[in-house]
Amino acid sequence: MIKTATIRDKSESHYSPGQLVEAFTHEASRKICKLEIVDVEYVTFKQLKRKHAKAENLPFVFMLKWIVRKIYPTEQSLCFIRFKVVGDES
Repeated sequence: MIKTATIRDKSESHYSPGQLVEAFTHEASRKICKLEIVDVEYVTFKQLKRKHAKAENLPFVFMLKWIVRKIYPTEQSLCFIRFKVVGDES
């Protein structure tokens, strides 16, 4: 399984379906690929379910919630952004 979504807070929720964006590694800021935004869903922390975890390539929702809390310790309103790869790094 591959990652097909990401979760962001309100400050990074400016994406819309059909938008093309470039993906970069966090560590080295190296371009990985081009993505097309498929869907944007606004959810609360409590609304996160297994489908959200699976899209993040995680087997269980408790793992997703743990990771989200490490990144966003108090945020309740989140943005679930689904995407598909449409181009490689070249």
